[in-house]
Amino acid sequence: MADMMFDLVCQHCGRREQRRWESRKSVAVTFCAFCKRGMSVVGIAFFAPQQQQAAA
Repeated sequence: MADMMFDLVCQHCGRREQRRWESRKSVAVTFCAFCKRGMSVVGIAFFAPQQQQAAA
């Protein structure tokens, strides 16, 4: 399963953060570390799953 990196911005104070999300986990609200309000997603980067190499 692929992972994602979210670019977040707080609609209250304007603080920006990046968070990585593993697709095996539930999505929840990300709260701003500064003002404790919910953050909005402004960008998403998708990462392909890593393929394990077969043992020879």
